[in-house]
Amino acid sequence: MPRPIRRIDVYLPLDYNDGRPIPESKFVGVQQNLLKRFGGVSTTQRQFPMQGFWRSEGRVYQDRVVVFTVMDFFTKTEFDVFRYLERLKTRLKKNFDQLEILITVQDLWAI
Repeated sequence: MPRPIRRIDVYLPLDYNDGRPIPESKFVGVQQNLLKRFGGVSTTQRQFPMQGFWRSEGRVYQDRVVVFTVMDFFTKTEFDVFRYLERLKTRLKKNFDQLEILITVQDLWAI
């Protein structure tokens, strides 16, 4: 029987804005945090990152990006999930020294 789920994608850059690589330990910390909160996590391989471009204040930025994906099977209310994601985003922006971090949420059905 199909059941509703939320797919949450967290996009993280592999490099700081000055070009230095972000230490592996930071990604491991995010992975452990998401695993603890949602019970599972998948990620794109850091050896084959996505490439992203974004514009801010007239400047175009280019990032090598990895995506952490979790599935939320509605174990918490929508309010609790979004509150958690807002706090996570604030921490990630600080820990990864970024102007912005993209987190997306999609409602899906699992079969």
